[in-house]
Amino acid sequence: MRILTHNVYWFQGAPSRWGTERVAEVPEVFEALCELYESVGVDILCLQEVHKPELVASLAQKLGLSAVFHAPGGLRPNYGGAILCRRPASFKDCTREPISDPHERIHLRASSPTFELASVHLPSNRFANSAEEGDVARVRELTRVLTKTPKPNIVVGDMNCKPDSLPYQFMMDAGYVDAAVVAQSDAVLKRRVDYMWLDVEWAERLIRFEVLDEGTFCRETQGVPWKLSDHPPLLMEVR
Repeated sequence: MRILTHNVYWFQGAPSRWGTERVAEVPEVFEALCELYESVGVDILCLQEVHKPELVASLAQKLGLSAVFHAPGGLRPNYGGAILCRRPASFKDCTREPISDPHERIHLRASSPTFELASVHLPSNRFANSAEEGDVARVRELTRVLTKTPKPNIVVGDMNCKPDSLPYQFMMDAGYVDAAVVAQSDAVLKRRVDYMWLDVEWAERLIRFEVLDEGTFCRETQGVPWKLSDHPPLLMEVR
């Protein structure tokens, strides 16, 4: 089973093909990312910063993924998310649980008889007064994610934190392992804020982990380089 997580940056490319950041897709970027996802034969696709359910429906049709779910962000609706699966799965939007205290962005679930997956987008420091305040907000949301039953076997997404941060340590203390570390990927040497976490049982099932930050992800227009997003896609394969 191949699982891919990606913050698509509203499908606008990076730097934004609009010339300045907008919550609006660029057709060229959307089509290119569809082709990239298709090229790796993804079975479960978890996306962050998806602003339109129509884009998710189009993506599902292009990739032949029959089980589809989209939800807007919590306190920040434009920071929506989506999960697309090749095989039947049940979905739940946990972003607004409780409705009086929603997550800032997303906490989505995909369930099947064999796994429980959480796709998240944790708060960034953009809307925090300090990095320390941001870490507190991220750990608070992760606590809610991991205490929501059933406890997820797999947690993926944009966590807006580095490996030396409190949220990262929180995940390790909770018994999860970083797929990039398990796979001894070169990605651990680079700056990163996106992760794929596995519980101990699923860690033993990891076949490979890859950061898709080269090849067709990188573009050039009139001699000026750009990328399909400001975050690279992460791919892992588990048996």
